[in-house]
Amino acid sequence: MMQAESADLIDKQNRLRIGSGIRAALPAVCLILMLAGCESYHRLPLTNQAVRRSLAVPSWKKLRQKAAYFARIAAVPVQLQPKRGLLPSEAAIIAVLVNPDLREIRDARGEAAAQLLQAGILPNPQLSESTDFVTGGFTQGTFNAYGLSLNWNLSRLIDRQARIAAARYQRGRVDLEIAWREWQTAIAAKLAVYNLTVARTERQQAVVAATELAKGYAIARKAYAEHLSTVLEFNAARAASRQANDLILKLNQTMTRQRLALTRVLGVPPHTPVHVSRRLQLPSRAVLPAEDLLVKDMERYRPDLLALRMGYKSQEERLRAAILRQFPNISIGFQQASDNTNVHTTGFGVTVDLPIFDHNQGNIAIQKASRQALFDAYAARVFAARSDIAVNVANVRELSVRISALEKSVRSLASLVRRYRQALRVGNTDVVSYYALISELVGSRIRLIALKGQLEQNVLALELASGQYLDINKAHHASGAAMNWRH
Repeated sequence: MMQAESADLIDKQNRLRIGSGIRAALPAVCLILMLAGCESYHRLPLTNQAVRRSLAVPSWKKLRQKAAYFARIAAVPVQLQPKRGLLPSEAAIIAVLVNPDLREIRDARGEAAAQLLQAGILPNPQLSESTDFVTGGFTQGTFNAYGLSLNWNLSRLIDRQARIAAARYQRGRVDLEIAWREWQTAIAAKLAVYNLTVARTERQQAVVAATELAKGYAIARKAYAEHLSTVLEFNAARAASRQANDLILKLNQTMTRQRLALTRVLGVPPHTPVHVSRRLQLPSRAVLPAEDLLVKDMERYRPDLLALRMGYKSQEERLRAAILRQFPNISIGFQQASDNTNVHTTGFGVTVDLPIFDHNQGNIAIQKASRQALFDAYAARVFAARSDIAVNVANVRELSVRISALEKSVRSLASLVRRYRQALRVGNTDVVSYYALISELVGSRIRLIALKGQLEQNVLALELASGQYLDINKAHHASGAAMNWRH
């Protein structure tokens, strides 16, 4: 009898030691499981050297490789040749690849991907363990009590799919917002190339005019010194020459400003030598698609409108998740315990919130208001885009008419200058009228170049407003052609 009791006692003690060992090992096992999926910390020092490395411009070889890949995707022929000079499409690709502002907004893509990852992670179960030690009193035949429970909150499973869908749409919205910024940067780079071309062409015209007027001024000065011309004729020649030189100085400043604007949008240091292709021509007119067609396709192509649509879908899912969270929180759990008399119990528990006061009505109201704000923002953006398209189409048509009229005027003035020159040689006109006519011709030609630049600006603005590249037929006028004063 005593042997049987002794064997039972030994068996109970063994079970207690095993149970105590398991309970003691549980925290270590949980710690190992937690550390297995943890990330480690890596420093990212914000030093001058790190910033310089980040802002370093890739070599032309690397740019060509990246541009070739980009060109295949965009179906745009690109051949980066620094000595040949940049074309607008090539400047656009360089800006998209190099501009630091775009790198900053692209970082939002990682944040959106992390939010999608977070939305799909299941909630962690909760494990709790407690031990009550017998420390005094009538302790004969007593044991240390313990409790062990495992709980899991099911509330996050109810709206999990809605949260994942919201995060997925949000990631799509971020991608489209990045595409919109890239599109804006590409248009800005093309515009900077055209602006620099306009300034350079205006300066070329001014230099040719100044050279011709300087020759006339030298002849007038010699004639005045030999008393072969009047002081009025001498002053007219000098004033015309100085006016042309002042115009060159002004256009030099304009070229410097436009060159710095181009380096800024390209994302290269200000003093980087950037050359624009001399083969680039300024348009004299543009044949546009129908305005109704541009408006119709706008919502299919503009990345910002597509981003707002994605944002609206994401907000719809957030609202659906908020409504699903009206369902009360539910936690389920399993417990195992032993009291100090070594009586073991195993149980199951359910915890339910009673939705008496909080039905998540505040969060639902917030999500509804956010959805309405996104709806109104989209409608306002569409309205503004339609207006921009109408304005730019009207501007392009008006500028085409003005350019055509001014081209005729320039041709007439050039013909008149030639006749005045011939008349001046035989003494049938005065020098003052001749130089006044030359100044008028120079001004008209520079205004013509400026109008062509404005035409290209409005075409690019129309591309931005419509969200698509306009493959329009343009009648080009060579921008690098110098004025011929002798024929």
